[in-house]
Amino acid sequence: AVVRHIKKTSPFSKTHYHEEMRVHPIAATLFMLSRIDNFVQSWGVPKAEVDVVLDRRKWLATAASTTVALFISAPAFAEEQVTENPVIVSITGQVKQLYREGQALELQGNMAAAQRIYAKVTKIVPKFIYGWSSLGNTLVAQGFLDEAEATYTTSIDLCKENRETQEEKFGVRRCDDYYNLLLNRGVVRLNNNMYKESLKDLELASSLRGKPDAIILQNLARAKEVNGYYDAAERDYALAISMTSNEVAPFWLRSAMVQFQIGDRFGAFDLLRRVENRFPEAPEVRAAVAAMLFAKGDKAGSQKYLLQIPEEQRKQYTDENFLRSKLNWPPVMIENVLGAAKLQS
Repeated sequence: AVVRHIKKTSPFSKTHYHEEMRVHPIAATLFMLSRIDNFVQSWGVPKAEVDVVLDRRKWLATAASTTVALFISAPAFAEEQVTENPVIVSITGQVKQLYREGQALELQGNMAAAQRIYAKVTKIVPKFIYGWSSLGNTLVAQGFLDEAEATYTTSIDLCKENRETQEEKFGVRRCDDYYNLLLNRGVVRLNNNMYKESLKDLELASSLRGKPDAIILQNLARAKEVNGYYDAAERDYALAISMTSNEVAPFWLRSAMVQFQIGDRFGAFDLLRRVENRFPEAPEVRAAVAAMLFAKGDKAGSQKYLLQIPEEQRKQYTDENFLRSKLNWPPVMIENVLGAAKLQS
């Protein structure tokens, strides 16, 4: 039987657990993957709080990458090697013990050591879904997004194979984490500039989930946003916010900027003020406020907010290429913050 309860691990995330293995939805906060250093430095999140997220990464993952030396021989377990058997959902014996060693290391934040353990597990039982998923867990935590994307794909393929070949029977476990796997690969792709592929994964994950899910919604909204579907993105952001209204999170800034892009300037500024109250010193928030004030004609106010950003960071947040390529700001926001920046020259 599957134990499905939710445990809070940070203000931005939720973790689902299974009876025999942890199953992680990917981090809800889109800044945590490709922009973790910038997030810590710019948004003012306490380091201890970030460490919780980093040490308890919310990712399923999938097949191994040869570029990071993942395949490690395990002669002591050779008798348990499985090559052509059906997809495995549960493991037993020595392999299960080994797998749990990897889980313990992962919980301690020792991702490199956990990676080595999970690599052994995948070598011994190459069709064990959660061996690959946990291996990918460590890959993402260490920033190997290309490798993690490949491993998610293998894990998804294994899960699909299991669902197609294993009939539903009482007492027989099937892979029921398909939507989580798609969610995780979708977010990795989202943070690895694979925007169209990400949107496809996240739309399918949302459909399979069958009910509103705040983590899926905020990631799906982001994928729609970067693909230029601003109206659809705004609807998903709004629903995600309504489900997490007591916890102002960084993705609310994205929602505010999308509202501004589609012309709801009053709603955008109101939401942005709530974000500012939670993250008053974050340079990206200050740059966003400067852009919206400039659009309102408050040139003095826009200058005030820009000058509150440290000089080196201010250069970034007033650089069109950085805003467009690195942060993927909507066009109207870029236009207005650049307009505010020109007042300084």
